[in-house]
Amino acid sequence: MFFTYKTRQVLKQIFPTLLTIVVIIVVALICWLLWLQRFVVYTTDGVRLDFGLQSPSASAQVPQQPNKDQVLIEYPDQPLATLPPIGSDDPIVPDQPDDPIAPDVPDSTPLVGYYVDAKTIQNDPEGVRQKLQSMPAGTAIMIQLANLWGYRYYTSEYGTPASKENLKKMDDLLAWLAESDLYIIGRMPAFRDYYFSLDNTSCGLKKSNGYLWEDTDRCYWLNPKNETVLTRLCMIMKELEALGFDEVVFEYFTMPETELIVFNGDRKEAVYAAAETLATASSTINIAVSFITSDYNFRLPDGNCRLYIDQVEPADVEQVLQQVQTPNDQVHVVFFCNTFDNRFNGCSVLRPIELAP
Repeated sequence: MFFTYKTRQVLKQIFPTLLTIVVIIVVALICWLLWLQRFVVYTTDGVRLDFGLQSPSASAQVPQQPNKDQVLIEYPDQPLATLPPIGSDDPIVPDQPDDPIAPDVPDSTPLVGYYVDAKTIQNDPEGVRQKLQSMPAGTAIMIQLANLWGYRYYTSEYGTPASKENLKKMDDLLAWLAESDLYIIGRMPAFRDYYFSLDNTSCGLKKSNGYLWEDTDRCYWLNPKNETVLTRLCMIMKELEALGFDEVVFEYFTMPETELIVFNGDRKEAVYAAAETLATASSTINIAVSFITSDYNFRLPDGNCRLYIDQVEPADVEQVLQQVQTPNDQVHVVFFCNTFDNRFNGCSVLRPIELAP
């Protein structure tokens, strides 16, 4: 197409202006779409716009992320919230061998030992080892392996690693423990995991507006019925069994009781079903699976499983034992305590390593 010199000059002057206008329109359209997203509401009937909805980011503060080596969970832990589940696909029970191993039952003698948090190991790994070396064979030792943010204090395929220095301290201790004659227990968060929830939003508990629900610590929770979540926990059990652990104890094995979480069905039954899935999986490998709970009526699966209970005063021991539903209270119920009060005598008890002789 031929343009006169005068026409070309006019077009040369107008084109930059037209291009600027087009860019402004495109940018404005993108900003409008981003702004509109906060009014999108996901319901069982589909997606709709609700312009009366306030964007969560307008009022919510940004979660304060911990340093990767900061230990957020100490023992005894703060009282656990009483919690339940949400909806998703039914969990898949891992494939079973043709001749599955019959479920074991914990030894008939009470479990007695000590727990060690990750911070203590990071600060004085050699001191911890020296204390453990003096303990009788069969003494139970619980190790904190992760925190609720998803940081792992040992080399793991599942979670965000701590610093190399602190990973080595924990890995060296675990390698030594694997060769010892102590009964080794790993303590691991189950359904409270910030980073995994953030990276896998389809696995998290959500509100009606489609955003992840967060607790007062700004932490996200996972759906106990989600197949990916349960498969991941099963793989963690296998990983710990390969590292020489005799038992894994999942804490935060529950779900928050709040109407803000969208869920159809019985929440406690969903948590119990998750426990059954993990117990079935544990029966195929050489590791026990247990649960930390504040639900004294927790329905413990058959097999090699225990209930671990936090924050019980000595005066309340008998009352708690009357509420729990287990075959053998002395074997299947384990108390965390920081005292040698004789009202814990005859019970399964774990105490802080600082109380070790």
